[in-house]
Amino acid sequence: MSTTAAKTRTLFGVPLAIAIFMVAMMLPTAVSLNLGGLRLSAYRVVLIVMILPMLLQLVSGRQGKVTLFDGLILAHCTWAIFALINWGGLAQGIESGGIYFVECAGAYLIGRLYIRSHQDFVAMSYAYVGLVLTTLLFTVPEALTGIHILHDSISAAFGGRPAAYIEPRMGIERTFGPFDHPILYGVFSASAFSLAYFVIAEKRLSNLSGMAKVAGVGLATFMSASGGPYVVLIMQGFVALWERVLGKFKGRWTALFSLFGLAYLAIDLLSTKTPFHVFVNYLTFSKESAYNRILIFEYGTAEVARYPLFGIGLGQWERPVWMSDSMDNFWLVTAVRYGLPALLLLVGLLLGLVWAVGRRKGLPVEWKRARHAWAFTLFGISVAAATVHLWNALFVLFFFLVGAGSWLLDARPTSSVVNRSFAPVRPQLQPERLF
Repeated sequence: MSTTAAKTRTLFGVPLAIAIFMVAMMLPTAVSLNLGGLRLSAYRVVLIVMILPMLLQLVSGRQGKVTLFDGLILAHCTWAIFALINWGGLAQGIESGGIYFVECAGAYLIGRLYIRSHQDFVAMSYAYVGLVLTTLLFTVPEALTGIHILHDSISAAFGGRPAAYIEPRMGIERTFGPFDHPILYGVFSASAFSLAYFVIAEKRLSNLSGMAKVAGVGLATFMSASGGPYVVLIMQGFVALWERVLGKFKGRWTALFSLFGLAYLAIDLLSTKTPFHVFVNYLTFSKESAYNRILIFEYGTAEVARYPLFGIGLGQWERPVWMSDSMDNFWLVTAVRYGLPALLLLVGLLLGLVWAVGRRKGLPVEWKRARHAWAFTLFGISVAAATVHLWNALFVLFFFLVGAGSWLLDARPTSSVVNRSFAPVRPQLQPERLF
């Protein structure tokens, strides 16, 4: 049975709900409402308005049957709410946990419910890459002049503060774009790399227009001058190169995971430092930054060991008085705040969804490229999330992208899907191998 949704309103081919969400996500926090002590940023308002209709839509099955992975995201959010109630009491827990549920489950559901076909995914990819390339009109001058054109203009119009001063790197000003921090802009830009390469350029180096867009995404990422976004880009580039070189080798992903495992063991056995220490040292800009992340990991994991079940909520974690309370590790933040079960539910969702999607056989070549684009994007962000925290727009972007690949679980190609020889594709969808 096809899970293609009923016709939805679109804007330039993009489902209207996604178009509104993506624009709202790119606005600075100055574009916010304050309601009863809650800061309602533009994307939060969109998600609050949509969350109940989306939950009803999910339960109805009109956009595909409820899956195990839908259950995992809801279970993760529910556990986080219980953790916050355990920390701050019922009222505080429901307030903070409610916002977490809206941002996490809401962003996932927008991708899950409104991208239900290859056409939807392609339209979203073009829109996303187009937004990144449009920001270059402002961020290239920003990098050269230090004037934060987009951020400060939008913030000033709504009575907000100008961008905070951050030291230049590599001879350029770190660009904010419309976001509140260069890391936000950088990860937003870098996350479009696989979409540009696999979906728009179709992996063809001879596709000059498509490859120009890939280069534009790389330039936008570079303008952030931030280590986290560079990791997102490098990880995607690495697995894309691996797939390109070994594309005909059936065991290429098993070989890659085995290589990762052997590298981990070799570092653990031969180095005086742990694999995590080595990883952080090579993927940060300075020794000071690497040292700080190592301390965060040590004190953060100690906090998880003390409060493994429900974490510490939004309370303060134990650390030296001279350390900032900023914890630059999304996975660790999740475990510290909400406990190990919340982290395991989230990791189970990611690994399980990628595995289930990767097991589908006989898909048209266009769908396989879309699958690579989606999985490689999540891989890049997930690796970088060990060195940066995903907050504000990054947080909702991540969960939106997770949901955006769910259509690959059960959508079925139709006779309108053609391969390069323009012959109809009639695939037999059976489990086989990962990708």
